[in-house]
Amino acid sequence: MKKKLIINSEICDARKIKEEHYADYEQISLNTEILLLNEYSKAVFHRLPITVNAENILELDGDEALSTINGNFEIAGDISVQKNAILLVNGNLHIGQGTKEILEKYKFIHVNGNVKCPKSMSAYLGTIQINGVLVIIPDDCVELKDDFEMDAYFPIRAKENGKYFAYKSVKILDSEIDVQTLKAKKLHFDTKKLLTRQELLKDVIDLVDENTELQVVPAGYAYIKGDVSLNESLIAKYGMKLYVDGSLILDRDSTPWIEKIEELQVSGDVSMLSTQVEAFQKLDAKYRELVIVKGKMVKNIPMISIDTKMLELSEDGVTVKNCAQIKIKKEVSSEMILEKLQIMNCALVSCSQEQESAIKMVGKNIAKISSEEEAGVGEALKKMAESKMINAENYSL
Repeated sequence: MKKKLIINSEICDARKIKEEHYADYEQISLNTEILLLNEYSKAVFHRLPITVNAENILELDGDEALSTINGNFEIAGDISVQKNAILLVNGNLHIGQGTKEILEKYKFIHVNGNVKCPKSMSAYLGTIQINGVLVIIPDDCVELKDDFEMDAYFPIRAKENGKYFAYKSVKILDSEIDVQTLKAKKLHFDTKKLLTRQELLKDVIDLVDENTELQVVPAGYAYIKGDVSLNESLIAKYGMKLYVDGSLILDRDSTPWIEKIEELQVSGDVSMLSTQVEAFQKLDAKYRELVIVKGKMVKNIPMISIDTKMLELSEDGVTVKNCAQIKIKKEVSSEMILEKLQIMNCALVSCSQEQESAIKMVGKNIAKISSEEEAGVGEALKKMAESKMINAENYSL
């Protein structure tokens, strides 16, 4: 008997499976997001030692055309589609106006992303499966960027009585924008949130519906987009009245600049060392949440390995945030973990059994802590060595 077979794929087309190629395997494991079958392949599957883990199983009658798009795709009036076609999109899908006849030709559409669709086309989405968000765009609106930031030229270019759609937000912040022209042209914006300055609010508030969320930058504040660190260059560039549209990060070097701030509003979180809390609270700042961290911040990387040297190099310790996988070296003692390490919003932490309790104490929002013994890892590797494995985006049996 041959060794085991493991197939991992996003799409597996089994309609023309050749039974003789797989009959000698003692065990077959098929893991796929979408499995395409017909009556012939179903009969073959019943005769094979196969285990199927699939999110979607499509039973097809004939040899329907299959199209796979890795990236964003638009269904527009000028594309050619065969009847009963299947479309798989690994990205976002945009559906254009007047595409009813094209949509009706598709037997199935699967989208790993968001779908944007005019309201008039929303009645024809019965064949679409979405792993994301469905965004319905009013038919009488011109679509803008999801986060639309208006420049000084937009009021001149906009049409009289124009209606515009921005899925997430409209930002009117530039002091050079002629808001009187916006009002005179009677423009309207369909969006979730309007971000503007306090001095512009009375002139632009009528451009949105009454249920639109308002985010207002107080008069005299400098607007800062995104996450930033408090340091000398930030104060030098923006001054001492700050509106941070993101999160604010303080490290050891931020301490002398806390007292320089006159006014502060932060739409996100503020992260700082425990020794900075007392001075910061004197500011009477507005923010979402105050997060106490240890020392240097390491964030937004796929994989990181933590050893003793890394923790010793930072006097105040290390905070690891928003990372997919963290490996704790065996040399790192539980005492050092408790003193020097903090973990936040990470998917997987691999450590020894001796380290596991300490990791739980310094961790927040960790999806999984894995503390397998070396023997367990070795056994897993041995099983992998005894199996033939196929990894592919698209695989035909």
